[in-house]
Amino acid sequence: MKVALVQFEPVFGDRDRNVGRLIRLCRQNPADLYVLPELAYTGYQFVSAEETRSLADDLESPRIDAFRAAAKDMDAAIVFGFPELSGASVYNASLAVLPDGRSYLYRKTHLFYKENLYFSPGDTGFFVFEFRGARVGLAICFDWFFPESFRTLALKGADIVAHCSNLVLPYCQRADFAAAVQNRIFIATANRVGSEQREDETLTFTGESVLVSPRGEYLLYGPEDGETVLVAEIDPEEARDKSVNRYNDVLAMRRTDMYSL
Repeated sequence: MKVALVQFEPVFGDRDRNVGRLIRLCRQNPADLYVLPELAYTGYQFVSAEETRSLADDLESPRIDAFRAAAKDMDAAIVFGFPELSGASVYNASLAVLPDGRSYLYRKTHLFYKENLYFSPGDTGFFVFEFRGARVGLAICFDWFFPESFRTLALKGADIVAHCSNLVLPYCQRADFAAAVQNRIFIATANRVGSEQREDETLTFTGESVLVSPRGEYLLYGPEDGETVLVAEIDPEEARDKSVNRYNDVLAMRRTDMYSL
């Protein structure tokens, strides 16, 4: 399976332009599975609940439909972050759209910083779906900070985690090494680049999108600045061998009776 990390800098609020650019970047770099950043086509730094809602999309929006059409046309899966409008709620969500018309929606479990002011807490929980022989799990940005996130996906059978991100803290790209090794999974963190200044605050995003193997190899490592698409081939079977040696299996030997508080 070919995995692509799409490192991108959206223009805040210019949704249609950003969607068009993201799809063009995907088309220029053939792959089976594309992972795009968190809030990939809106920008990140909302300043009010009203603004967040005005830039949110429901699942039938023309922008979501554009990604669905691109997935079908390119015969590939695309995972992208977006603000999801659902009734009275807005969620920080990611959606996997597959070429056969299937789609899988994940709502961010662990909201970061001012997201807590503008988004509802995610309610989907973690799950895994199959695509071209790989079992794919979804996570969004700050989910990485909680080891239970990637561990839960590993226990549910994930081979690879499609991790849409807008990282501003400097730790995740290195922490992915530990999570990949401890869970024996591939972690595909697609991060954005650039800065956003809204009102009196500037956020700078760290780039350096990474794809880490179950043995801790950095198969892809993007630059700190600049848009790019990085592509690597993976074998999902590598994530199904959970052994450290002939006597230790990282999941089978868990002693959950010893972990209670």
